[in-house]
Amino acid sequence: MSKTGHIFTAKKAFFAVLLLAGFALLVLAPKTAVNVDEQLHYPHAKRVVNWYFTGGEDQSCLHTPQTNLKYYGQSVDNFTALFNRVFNVKDEFLVRHYTGAVFFWLLLFFSGLLAREITGSWLMATVSILSLIFMPRLAGQAFGNLKDIPFATGYVAGLLMSVRFLKELPSPRWRTAILLGSAIAFTVSVRSGGFILFAYLALGMIAFFVWKPFYLKQVVTTKPVFVRLLGQGTIILIIGYFAGQIFWPFALQNILVHPLESLNVMSHYKVSIRQVFDGQMMWSTQLPWYYFPKWMLISTPMFVLAGFLFFLCFFSVEIFFKKHFSQQLFFEAFILFSLLFPFFYVIVIDSNLYSGVRQMLFILPPLAILAVWGVFRLVRFVEMKNRKTSYILSLFFLAFLGWPAKHQAATFPVDYVYFNVLAGGNEKAWGNYEYDYYFHGLKEPAEYVLGLAGSENAIVAMNCNLSNYFDDHPNIRYQYSRFLERSSFDWDYGIFGVNYIDPELLKNELWQPADIIKTFYQKGNPVAVVVKRTSKDDFLGISELNKGNFGTGVELLEKAVKKDSNNVWLFVNLAKAKLAEGSMTEFEVYLNKGKEIFPRFEPFFLLEATRFYEEGKYVESFQKLNALFEINPRYLPAKELLEKVKEKLG
Repeated sequence: MSKTGHIFTAKKAFFAVLLLAGFALLVLAPKTAVNVDEQLHYPHAKRVVNWYFTGGEDQSCLHTPQTNLKYYGQSVDNFTALFNRVFNVKDEFLVRHYTGAVFFWLLLFFSGLLAREITGSWLMATVSILSLIFMPRLAGQAFGNLKDIPFATGYVAGLLMSVRFLKELPSPRWRTAILLGSAIAFTVSVRSGGFILFAYLALGMIAFFVWKPFYLKQVVTTKPVFVRLLGQGTIILIIGYFAGQIFWPFALQNILVHPLESLNVMSHYKVSIRQVFDGQMMWSTQLPWYYFPKWMLISTPMFVLAGFLFFLCFFSVEIFFKKHFSQQLFFEAFILFSLLFPFFYVIVIDSNLYSGVRQMLFILPPLAILAVWGVFRLVRFVEMKNRKTSYILSLFFLAFLGWPAKHQAATFPVDYVYFNVLAGGNEKAWGNYEYDYYFHGLKEPAEYVLGLAGSENAIVAMNCNLSNYFDDHPNIRYQYSRFLERSSFDWDYGIFGVNYIDPELLKNELWQPADIIKTFYQKGNPVAVVVKRTSKDDFLGISELNKGNFGTGVELLEKAVKKDSNNVWLFVNLAKAKLAEGSMTEFEVYLNKGKEIFPRFEPFFLLEATRFYEEGKYVESFQKLNALFEINPRYLPAKELLEKVKEKLG
């Protein structure tokens, strides 16, 4: 077959893969799960839309002291809220998930074009798309993550147009400049981090003119060329900066200050979230510097990791040994920089990262493109030595590329929870790393409970905010409860995900509540349980204690704890009651029984510190509080006692 025929066939394959991907996304969108962030960002998006509809009178979207949501542009979230409001859509989350599917498809499209732009190969572009499709941590968030996926889409589009702009120097087309400005504007409209694309363009131009000073001379000495380039730069700046703020109320309050303020807040995010990492529970602001690099290593498909290593080897040889800096190498370096700079930047400034690689999904497409290019170069190198061996190698890498597809097909819609062999697979990662942080695994249990409840009135407790599953069922009342504190609430059915449960409880199998009627698994690991409450002695007992009826309350809780012997919250309340009664012997009994189950449970430390304080042993109370804050430095219930102890100690 001629070279033209090869190109034509590869190009057809590129669009065929995109067509199939689009069809698959449309089919899967209605079947995916709602994630917990949607229940946070979508209500905010509604408030943003209402700000526009009320002419700025409703300013609730500008006052977000707890969530900091005003600092997000989140234009795609806002678009779905606008669409649903204008067209009075009933199934609002379905619109969101179709919208997410569109942006993931665009991410594939722009990534493929970027791969084609860098390598000149449609086959490279096709395989690059496949590498993203078979990347569970990325593709698994295609539908409900309307921040990170659209941001990645804008980021890649910005890189694509930057490469084209640089290739067209010293006289880029106006079309390229306008599209580049638009790509930057969209990226900024999602998150202020999109401003980095301005820096990439500026750095790329400086590097280009240093590499080819002849073009710089041409720009400086030729007035029409200089004026044209200056005008295009101005257009890119105006469109990229100001157009990105159109759907962002906070930015519009001060268009020169607030976007940059947002960038600073996002770079040093103060909201801290409990995370499981390396088998320990810790706050995201306490995570070690290697948190993100390790997550990249254990959650990225091995095909991509191996391919990237091959790329680095060939790239290094070209740079340091052949010393021939071609245009091909220049743009490979540009894409490599767009991957490595954010990677190292978040480590150097100690960014508050959490939920694995989610906030850094935008660097995965450049990583995949370079990885595929590394594999291509390896195969081509082997082909020069032995063609048959290169065919075998190609088949091996093709199988390697598609290996995660088995995981994705078997675990949807919890397919984003993926760990490679470096982590020992999902089986070994459970209890050691954050697992289903989006609570996708609660969709099936919620549907199961709806079937159990039927038309009966029931209260359903969940340890997340996914009340949406019951919105169309007036007989079901949703109740939020922390998992360990579930006995403090009135409910009939409980749906509890394993996320945010301490690894100590998970690994020692001390977390399962009584009355579990079904456990839901992902790759053999529990992700959620459904509990049908057969007795409310625990709830009634705690209610009596809160009323001061210690005798009745203790009697009910002692009955409840015989049935649910691993329920540490019952021991907390029993010990608390005995402390209030002054029964120190029984206080010690209940305290020690609870600590046998979960010795690091914060309320036990607070109870001991409270006892010492009431006995006038302020030093011992202070020491116990210090031990508590070593476990959890953000344990707010202990702050008041700490102030009292400090006052006593002077």
